[in-house]
Amino acid sequence: MKYFNKILFLIIFSSANLFAQTTGISNKRMEGKSGFFPVPIMFYLPSTGYALGAAALYYNNPEPGNPDRFPNIIGGFATYSTKKQIQVGTRANFFFGKNDYRFDLDAAFFRTPKEFWGIGQPIQEPEDVTYDQYRVKVDFLFALKKDFYVGPYMWYEKFDLHSYEKGGMIDTLGLLGSMGVVTSSLGIEMAYENRDSLFFPTKGYYIETKALVYSTKLGSDVDFFRFDLDLRYYITVIKRQVLALNAILNHTSGEVPIQMMPKLGNYQMMRGYPMGKFTDKNLWAAQSEYRIPIWWKLGASVFVGIGQVAPEMSKFNTYDIKIAFGYGLRYLLDKAQHLNVRLDIAHSVEGTFVYFTIQEAF
Repeated sequence: MKYFNKILFLIIFSSANLFAQTTGISNKRMEGKSGFFPVPIMFYLPSTGYALGAAALYYNNPEPGNPDRFPNIIGGFATYSTKKQIQVGTRANFFFGKNDYRFDLDAAFFRTPKEFWGIGQPIQEPEDVTYDQYRVKVDFLFALKKDFYVGPYMWYEKFDLHSYEKGGMIDTLGLLGSMGVVTSSLGIEMAYENRDSLFFPTKGYYIETKALVYSTKLGSDVDFFRFDLDLRYYITVIKRQVLALNAILNHTSGEVPIQMMPKLGNYQMMRGYPMGKFTDKNLWAAQSEYRIPIWWKLGASVFVGIGQVAPEMSKFNTYDIKIAFGYGLRYLLDKAQHLNVRLDIAHSVEGTFVYFTIQEAF
C-alpha cells in the first residue's frame, strides 16, 4: 500500500506521546503545585483512517515549594477511528518518601490496523493485519543512591488476531505469534540520571536499561529474552540553545513473536520511517537534535537519525544503515514546565512524514 502520496500526516495527542514519555525518574523542576492538560486527539493513517478522541495529563507536586520534589503523574486517553481502530489506556507514576521509591503502572487496550511487511528487509507489498492488544506494565524502583534507581519490572502483552488477509504472510508463513500470542515477563530495570527537566532538559543525562525474561512459567506462550538500553545526553551550547543526543539498543533472543520484535521508526526515534517496515530481533538507532528559541513562545529544531535492524547482533553492518533528517517548529504550551507542542517534518528514502504532537521526541 502506498503512503498517502508519500506524505503521512499525524496528529498524535495519544498516551504514547502525552504521558508515556514520562519514562524516567527526572520529573524535576515542576514548580507549580499541580497542572492539568486535556487535549483533543486527531490523526490520520492510511491503515486506520481518521481518528478522534481525547487525552489528559495531570501532575501534582505534594511539596510545591521544593523544586527537587518529583510530582505524581496520571494520564489517560481514548480514541476511535473510521476504520474501527480503538485505543484506551492509562498511566500513573507515584513517588514516595524523599523520591526514594517510584511506582509506575501502564495499562492499555489497542485494536489498531497495521501494515505488515514481514521480518528483516521487506521484499513485497505490505498487508493489513489487526490484533486486539492488551498491555500491562508495572515497575517499582527504589534509590540505591542519588540519581540511581533499580527495581523489578513486569511486562504482560496479549495479542488476539482480529482480522488479516487470507493467503497473505500472516496466514501462510507460520510466523511465531501471527495467529495470536501471550507474552509475560519479569526482569530488572535500572535508571541513572541528572536531567534538569522532564519536558525540556537543557543539561544532564539519562541512562535506562531493562533486562526481561519471558517464560511459560510466568504464563507466557513463548520463552525469550529482551534487553533494552536508552542513552540520552543534553548540552546547553549557548544561552537557551540545546543539543540533545540519544541512542538506543533493543536486543531479543529465543522464541520471539513478531509483535515483540524491535521496529524501526516512530514519532520519537527515526522520524521519517514508517513503524514496522523494518522489523527484526535486534535494533540500534541514534539521533541528535538542535533546539533553539525563535521569538515569544516559538522555537525550532533540526534533527538527524540513523539506525538498523538485524536478525543477530553480529549481522549489523555499515552498508545498510537507514538515515532520516528533518526540522520542526515548537510552541510553548506551559512556560513553568517548558512543555512544547511540536510540529516535525522528517525526510527519508521512504518519503516525507509530518508529526504534530506534544512534548519533545526525547
